Amino acid sequence: MENKKQKATMGESIALMLVIIAEIVICVRAGLNLEIPLFLTWLIIWIFAKVRKFDWSVVEGYLLDGVRAGFQSVMIVGAVGLLIGTWILCGCIPTMIYYGLEIISPKIFLPATLILCSILSTMTGTSYGSAASAGLACMGIGISMGFPPGLIAGAVISGALFGDKMSPFSDTTNLAPAMAGGTLFGHIKSMCFTTLPGWLICLVIFGVVGGRYSTTGYDPTTVNEYLAGLAANFNLGPITLIPIVLVIVMLLIKVPALPTILCGAVVGAITAMIAQGATWVQCFGVMKTGFSIDSGVFLVDKLLNRGGISSMYNIMMIMIFAMGMGNALDKMGVLMNLVGGLIHKIDSVLKLVGVTMLVSYISGMIGCTMSMSHVVTGKLMAPIYKEKGVDPHVLSRTMEDCGTLGGTLMPWHTNAVYFTGTLGVLYSEYIPWVLLCYIVPILALVAAATGYAIWYVDPETGKRIPKEQAPIYQEKMAGKSAK
Repeated sequence: MENKKQKATMGESIALMLVIIAEIVICVRAGLNLEIPLFLTWLIIWIFAKVRKFDWSVVEGYLLDGVRAGFQSVMIVGAVGLLIGTWILCGCIPTMIYYGLEIISPKIFLPATLILCSILSTMTGTSYGSAASAGLACMGIGISMGFPPGLIAGAVISGALFGDKMSPFSDTTNLAPAMAGGTLFGHIKSMCFTTLPGWLICLVIFGVVGGRYSTTGYDPTTVNEYLAGLAANFNLGPITLIPIVLVIVMLLIKVPALPTILCGAVVGAITAMIAQGATWVQCFGVMKTGFSIDSGVFLVDKLLNRGGISSMYNIMMIMIFAMGMGNALDKMGVLMNLVGGLIHKIDSVLKLVGVTMLVSYISGMIGCTMSMSHVVTGKLMAPIYKEKGVDPHVLSRTMEDCGTLGGTLMPWHTNAVYFTGTLGVLYSEYIPWVLLCYIVPILALVAAATGYAIWYVDPETGKRIPKEQAPIYQEKMAGKSAK
C-alpha cells in the first residue's frame, strides 16, 4: 500500500511543475540536448522529496518503475538503429528509393506516401515499424524530388499514426478500450467517426500541397543524378527486399515488435553479405556506428549516411529519463492535482470530452508515452463516463484522438523523439505538417458539441439508451431549469 503522505498538495504540484518546465526551457534555449535537462528533473524531484521529507527510496522506486514499464520502447529504438544500418548496407532502402523514384509521380507523391504508410501501419499495427521502413524510403524519394523534409515527414507520421489508431494489432488500440471499459471492435468502429474523416481531409490537403511543390520544386536532373548515384554504389534488385518482406510477414503473424526488428536487422546483414559482398565485420560495424558512404552525390550521402545503435543513444536516454520523471509525478499525485478540479464541473458531453482531451494531453506531456496517457486517462475518466451514462467507446476514442496523436506534438515525448531520430528531421520542420494530429481532435470536439457519434448507456446495465435517459443529459436539463 502506498504511503498517503507521499502525495504532493495542489500548491506543491503547481510549483514543482513550474520549476521543471522552467529548467527544461532554460537548458534547451542554452543549446543543451534534451536528455540533459530531462535527467536533471530527477534531481529536482529528489530535492522536492527531501524538502517534503518523502521517503526517497519510494520516490526513487517511482522513477525506476517508470523506466521499467516503458523500457520495451527504448529497446525497440535501439533495434531500429541496427535495422537502419544493415538495411542501407544490404541495399534494401536504396532499392526502395530507386524504384520509388521511377514509379511515383511528384504530383501524387504526398498522397501516395500517406496511403502507403497508412496501409503498412494498419496491417502491422506499429507506427514505429512503418516509419522506419516505408517512411524512411519515402523520405529519400521525396527529398530527391525537391519536397521539404518536414512536409514529407508530416505525411509519413500522419499515415503511420493512422494505422497505430485503427489497427486491431496495435498495442494502443487494444489498451485504450481495455482502460475505458469497452471492446476492441467497438472502439475501432467508434474511431471511424473521427479518424476516417480526418484522414480523408489530410489526403486532400496533402494532394493540394503536393501538387504545388511538384510544379515548383521538381528537378528531373536531380532525380536522375540520384538514381545514377544509387545504381553506381549498390547492387539493386528484388533480393535486397527480403528483409522488409520478412519484417512485414512477422508483424502480420503477430510476432512482437522487438524480436521482429532485430530479426530484420540480422537478415539485412545476411542479405548484405550475399547481395553487396559485405563481410560480417562490416555488418556488425554498421549495426554499431551506422552506414557511411562518400558517393560524390550529395543527396545520396545525406540520406544514407545514418543508422547504427550509436545514432540512437540520445533518443534512448531521452525516453528513459522522460518515462521515469512522468511516472514519479503521476504517483506523487501531481497530475490528479492539476486536473482533478475540472472533473467536478462536467455537466455536458462537450465538457466531458474536453476534460478527457486535456487529461490525455497533460498525462502524455508528463508521462511521455502513449501507454502512460491511456492508463492515466482511463483510470481517471472511466468512472466519470459510467456515472454520466456516456458510452465507454466515446472515452476510448477520445483517448486515442489525443493520447496516441498528441505525443508527436510534444518535442520531449517518445513519439516525437523517435520520429525525428528515425526520419532525420527536426521537430520544427515536421510540426506544421502532422495534420492528422490537429484535425482529428477538432473533429472530436465537433462531434461532442453536435452529438454526432455520441452514444449513451445505462450506468447499471451498460446497455445503449436514448440520450434523453442519460444521466448527463438529465443533469444538463436540470441545470437549465434551475437557471
